[in-house]
Amino acid sequence: MTREEAVDRWADITETVFWAEARIADHWRITLDLAKTQAKADKEAVMRAYCRAIAVEITSKTSDEELAKM
Repeated sequence: MTREEAVDRWADITETVFWAEARIADHWRITLDLAKTQAKADKEAVMRAYCRAIAVEITSKTSDEELAKM
């Protein structure tokens, strides 16, 4: 893979993450705002859950059969 191919691949990944984040943002806005005042461990737990929610949204458009082929 060339550097340009790697950049293109990461640009596609980033676009997908932003798309998923936009789709779940309203649901998570209050939780993320509240996390700003929480203890470090609690903030990290919220951020892990948020990252997982983004991943769930990304994979929600892929069937189990398609996932099995990957």
